[in-house]
Amino acid sequence: MHVLITGSTRGIGRAIAEGVARRLSDGGMLFLGCRELTAGEALAEELRPMSRARMVPLRLDVTCASTLAAAVAFVERTSGRLDALINNAGILLERRGCRLADIVEPTLLVNFDGLVDITRAFLRIMGGPDSQIINLSSGAGLRAARALSAIDRAALDGASDVASLRSTLAKLCVRAAAHPHGAGETPIYALSKAGVNSYTRLLARRVRVRVNACSPGFCRTEIAGTAADYSTREPKTPALGATVAVRLLFGEIGGGAATGAFFKESSKPGTPVAEAQSSVEPWED
Repeated sequence: MHVLITGSTRGIGRAIAEGVARRLSDGGMLFLGCRELTAGEALAEELRPMSRARMVPLRLDVTCASTLAAAVAFVERTSGRLDALINNAGILLERRGCRLADIVEPTLLVNFDGLVDITRAFLRIMGGPDSQIINLSSGAGLRAARALSAIDRAALDGASDVASLRSTLAKLCVRAAAHPHGAGETPIYALSKAGVNSYTRLLARRVRVRVNACSPGFCRTEIAGTAADYSTREPKTPALGATVAVRLLFGEIGGGAATGAFFKESSKPGTPVAEAQSSVEPWED
């Protein structure tokens, strides 16, 4: 199996990379997508002793078209195909005192546009129904979508193409930024993940490749910043959260045939990784 993970050098992405590396067989290849090649090279060195597969650092900035084109060409030249794309790269920019209007476009640029652009680019070298795309999402995205009015929810889920989905998503984010009361602590991030969920379903209806979304749950990682408050809710370890993506990749959940679905890591914090539990989460209440 030839696998690419975006944002592989930190947080959940790194934990997914470790889990996948341990399980890939001889002849497998793991492309470690990273903005800084030195970080990818360092991770590859750490993973090689635990894997029978080939570890390949890959410079890939999801917001940079030139690195994306070069990455696709490199993967095609190196392996000839891609069997699985794990879209993990993402950002959470909500911080205490920040102006929400200022983070709308930066958030969507990475969490939605970057994911769409990478998916479109790599689909060209992905095979048939045995190939898969796994989009890292969040339960916050489900909750944000469920909190929308029926009209807004229909516009988001009923978008006929990516352009109309992006337009709807931007409008919802701008509105949330102007009226944040009751929208949760991370309204722009949550809506960006609602967009990822809608794109997952839209894409699943259009391509032969299996496409699913998954959530690692609330984990202690760098994405929330150094001032993140974990006092009111116990976080999971990244290794535990990552199991949902690893198990989905290897067909242990979803029956190896699911598409257009949402899976969540549903274990309690402190659960041993070997005892991790994942479940399907319905799109609607």
